Amino acid sequence: MALALVLLGPPGSGKSTIGRELGQRGFRWREWEIELRERYGGRETFLDRKAEALEWLARERTAWVRGGEGPAVLESTGLSDAPFLDGLAAEETFVVLLDVSPDRAEARIDGRARGAHLTDDLEANRRTRAAFDQDVRSTRAVHIVIDTGAMRAAEAAVQVAGAFAEWAKGRS
Repeated sequence: MALALVLLGPPGSGKSTIGRELGQRGFRWREWEIELRERYGGRETFLDRKAEALEWLARERTAWVRGGEGPAVLESTGLSDAPFLDGLAAEETFVVLLDVSPDRAEARIDGRARGAHLTDDLEANRRTRAAFDQDVRSTRAVHIVIDTGAMRAAEAAVQVAGAFAEWAKGRS
């Protein structure tokens, strides 16, 4: 049985940063957004080819989750890839909601390296956050909520890893 850990949150919530931290703690981690940019370009090109891109991404991530040893960490806003996440529900999936204030998220977005995400445009990220708050935050079941504005990424990763370990014990 493949275990997956989904880091769910709006832009700037720390999904990639915490994912990398978990990768240093024995979880399998992969930066899918970089691969999407390499394959489909920036946000506008991605949106023009969204159906194709999401189909490719779902197929690749499913194979990756099922094909490796140890728990796989995925990041998501729960918006465009909601059908993929729904498909994971049948799998053994632990979902973490990463919460952060809009101001803190925007400061992170403004300060991060350019070109690693589908968009660095602050207004586009604001719209994504609004959609996340409306369509995902109150509707997607989660196992734990981590306030990433209140702690460093390494601390959040330790909390996530501990909660995941406790949850996984009940699965074996």
